[in-house]
Amino acid sequence: MIGGHIRMADLFSYSHKLRYMKRLLFMALACLGVSYFAQAQVPADALRFSSYDVLGTARTLGIGGGIGALGADFSVIGTNPAGIATFRRSEFSISPSFYINNTESDLDQANSAPTSESKLAFNLNNLGLVFARQGRNPNWRTANLAIGINRIATFQQTFRYVGESTGSYIDFFQEASIDLEPSQLNDFNTGLAFDVGALFEVGEPDLFYETDVELNENALLRKEQTVTRRGGINEISLAYAGNFKERLMIGFAIGFPILSYSEEKNYSEEDVADEVDFYRSLQFNEDLTTTGSGANLKLGFIWRISQAIRLGGAIHTPTTYTLTDDYETSIVYDFVDGNSEGPLEATSPESQFEYTFKTPWRFVGSAGIIVGRSGFISGEVEYLNYGGANFDLTENDGRQSTVDFEQGLNTDIANIYQSAVNIRLGGEIALDILRLRAGIQVTGTPYAASYVNDNPNLNGLGDTQQSISLGIGVREKNFFVDLGARFAQFDNTFEPYVVTDFYPQNTVSNSSRRSHLLLTFGYKF
Repeated sequence: MIGGHIRMADLFSYSHKLRYMKRLLFMALACLGVSYFAQAQVPADALRFSSYDVLGTARTLGIGGGIGALGADFSVIGTNPAGIATFRRSEFSISPSFYINNTESDLDQANSAPTSESKLAFNLNNLGLVFARQGRNPNWRTANLAIGINRIATFQQTFRYVGESTGSYIDFFQEASIDLEPSQLNDFNTGLAFDVGALFEVGEPDLFYETDVELNENALLRKEQTVTRRGGINEISLAYAGNFKERLMIGFAIGFPILSYSEEKNYSEEDVADEVDFYRSLQFNEDLTTTGSGANLKLGFIWRISQAIRLGGAIHTPTTYTLTDDYETSIVYDFVDGNSEGPLEATSPESQFEYTFKTPWRFVGSAGIIVGRSGFISGEVEYLNYGGANFDLTENDGRQSTVDFEQGLNTDIANIYQSAVNIRLGGEIALDILRLRAGIQVTGTPYAASYVNDNPNLNGLGDTQQSISLGIGVREKNFFVDLGARFAQFDNTFEPYVVTDFYPQNTVSNSSRRSHLLLTFGYKF
């Protein structure tokens, strides 16, 4: 590491050393912060990679996703594979989709106005083929095979905030470097900050690094950041299901999800009013890409109580992913003093890390009522414990630091997240060949009550989330065309960096409006 540029030592009073002693009390938290940036994995990844959306076909989307007890739609391969047994004819379906996410962001406690950014995406949401045939045993009326792909998660989002507030990203670098020699600093954040002079030592080394922003901690700095997220999860599935005496349908599906996620974060801050001596501006950029694949098993049944009433249930084993992270950061620090002048730049090495991740178990109950030839009402209730997700980081890295980080990460996941119940309810009205659909989806909060109570500044953590769906379709003997749309709004909070109470914590309130439009073409043969 190359040391930072020299400052005038007399600008730093004895009070800085007293504050250093206090901050030692938070050493464990600071060290944890270093680890989180050294390893790209964070608890939010466990939630992101465990949260699936039931989309499939436009028909399923239009009724809110709760079609598991009725079947006869390719999307059930991802919820209740027993529904594949209800097909009487073979079928091919394809579903292109259009997705838009508009996010309004506001830097809390800042002199700013909200900013709005939109992210558009076009995907192939569904491609499926069902082969329907009679069972060899007379008691088994059907023995159907299905293969295809469904999109089960979409990560597309862009948001940006701008505003003036106290505090600096440099506060995080300073806190995360406490009690570390320059050679021990993290190559992806604190080490870069030291290289460009955002952190520096005054006088004899004491394992506490000084910063320019300490000269006026109440200065208003102009902050701006753009966060761009891309990718999704596409699941390839193979299912087999049978219909026993028109009373009991059972089936299983093997799923092979393919995950792709990227996140680009470009942060900048500037002393526009020239309130801090020496300091001009800071830029810190992060680039993360996560790719991999996994496998799971789904088992399901449908019990036909009568011609009108169906009950269903399914169990989804955890998905075990093998993932690879590619992570890189860069920093630009601009300053001026009597001895040197910026800007200085530094870039981290390219980092690649392989690990495994396991999602929670899922349990799904469903029910449906068929109203003659007039339509149906159906719904699903899904239970899962988000806190049961866990990372295995030590398969390819047995260092004690990695073992400790893994234990801390999984403990955080268990403490931050809880079990949740998700409800999907909807129905369809049949008017000759025309179908009209509507539905609602209620997603329970994954955050534990204790975590919500300890973080009242994190907007919307304890709230359930709702979405509404609408759909229309045309059904003929040999083909069908369906159009479905879902509309939802989600509120959450983003933290550009995390520091203790000794520093002002900057948070960003995000309000996202998401729209999903899906068109399905199907052919029966």
